[in-house]
Amino acid sequence: MPGIIQLLPESTANQIAAGEVVQRPASVVKELLENAVDAGASHIKLFIKNGGCTHIQVDDDGSGMNAFDARMCWERHATSKITKAADLYNLHTLGFRGEALASIASVSEVEMRTKSAEESVGTRIVIHAGVVETQENTAATHGTSIAVKNLFYNIPARKNFLKSITVETKHIFEEYQRIALAYPAIGFEFYNQDKNLSKLRGGSLKNRIADLFSIKEEELIDTREQTDIVGIHGFIGSPKLAKRTRGSQYLFANGRFIKDAYLNHAISSAYGRLLEEKTFPFFVLFLDVEPSKIDVNIHPTKHEVKFEDGRHVYTLLQSVIKKTLGMHYVMPTQAQLYNALTPNSEYNPSLKTTGPDVRFNPFDAPRQRTSTEWEKLDELLNTPIEQAQQRPIFSGVPNKIIETTEAATDLFQIDQAYIIAKINGELCVVNQHRAHAQVLYERYQDQQQIASQQLLFPRTIELSKADLALYLEMKEDINALGFDTSEFGNDAIIINGLPSELSKADGADIVLQIIEDFKITFHDLKITKQDALKQAAAKNAAIKAGKVLTALEMSNLLGELLQCEQYTTNKAGKPILIKLTKSSLERFFQ
Repeated sequence: MPGIIQLLPESTANQIAAGEVVQRPASVVKELLENAVDAGASHIKLFIKNGGCTHIQVDDDGSGMNAFDARMCWERHATSKITKAADLYNLHTLGFRGEALASIASVSEVEMRTKSAEESVGTRIVIHAGVVETQENTAATHGTSIAVKNLFYNIPARKNFLKSITVETKHIFEEYQRIALAYPAIGFEFYNQDKNLSKLRGGSLKNRIADLFSIKEEELIDTREQTDIVGIHGFIGSPKLAKRTRGSQYLFANGRFIKDAYLNHAISSAYGRLLEEKTFPFFVLFLDVEPSKIDVNIHPTKHEVKFEDGRHVYTLLQSVIKKTLGMHYVMPTQAQLYNALTPNSEYNPSLKTTGPDVRFNPFDAPRQRTSTEWEKLDELLNTPIEQAQQRPIFSGVPNKIIETTEAATDLFQIDQAYIIAKINGELCVVNQHRAHAQVLYERYQDQQQIASQQLLFPRTIELSKADLALYLEMKEDINALGFDTSEFGNDAIIINGLPSELSKADGADIVLQIIEDFKITFHDLKITKQDALKQAAAKNAAIKAGKVLTALEMSNLLGELLQCEQYTTNKAGKPILIKLTKSSLERFFQ
């Protein structure tokens, strides 16, 4: 009687492996670029179309392959990197398992042309869904060209999980950047829809960083240290390069890009108070570790690694960053500290100090004391709410309130961030930034085109290659929100006008933050591009915490907020307005 356990067909096994290795078009790009690097290429070209979903091609001038190797490389677990298990702990190359090409071929249509220096003719191979359809001699230049077309065409369910072309292109460019940073001596070119987005000449790491991210070289701080446990080299950014997202952080172990929140924390914490709150430093750092002391085979993508002595690596990395920053941002010397703490023989009233005023006498003259913001809140909390006024205002349909400016009373700010008010007799706390952002967001939703106010002095800003590509796809939607922007030379855009709400703001900073916030919002909330852009624009156009508002401004803001379709929480589910009912206040004192 036959058993129920059977061997899977080779094609099915490869498709299962593809589920781990080929997660999206960027996974294919990563494998092909790494193979080109391992082949000793001095120049690599990447071509994509439609976010890599319909076409990915990598051309290199590396060692190439003969006819036998050209056929064998598409077999599962065929590799030139290892021959025995012990070799896994002495790896100096990127690809080694031999699964990637077989997995890619099983879910796409592949054409490869390759020629080694020893061969007089090249080899052309065509594979559909893992089945070799053609192998023949062909005219070819020295190196290898691999084209992967119609990814996941034979697995529609997998194809449905892919994101928009914009998102997939962004992921591909990120992989391109990582490889380009890891190997600055190699020249790279990137073409999207036959348009050149990036052309990098081989050179130093510092030049490569400056070219990729449009960063001035003086903003990069050379960092290097050699210890018995780990060698560290690369560049960290000055505090000016810090951003509100972690996107510009690149950490490599033995030439391989890794994701390690533990080590990233070591670097960020070393900056201490040099960084503004909730910002993250820029860095491109390389860790050199004995291959036997690091495991790179714990995850299919090889982005995660495990160090044999991770705690010591953390401590050394943090210490090296602190030392490097200390050399560039010098603390006051002992003599300067002594002079600062020694009082002058003559009193200078124009000199402002942070120390105590020794001439102040609290008994010289009485000073009129005004109640603090928190005392005002306490006074308001203790004011009885009449029974007739204790009706809820946030329940019922429609969800709008007319003439709210007359209903909102006793308005004042707390910490210049929150508005306290009685609305129809109920005590409410409003986050002023989120309130204004919601008002602007719904205004953007109602208007198809918002008027732009021209700037007297237009602003130009340089963008990274990835951000520039993203801007070009968003340009019409950005300008529909009242911005007047356009391309301005290589990797730069010009801002000629802003929406009226932002006429006095720094347009360059606003546009940069809109792009950054758009990338986060669009990715996390899985919403439309237009909606994500409107949210990002509203967030950055809104008044910030710390802005002092007059009673009239607070009253107008509350009036506009309560006219919104949604005013208690924003699209991300974060509260805008909190109501303190009599019962909730009583619970505080139980």
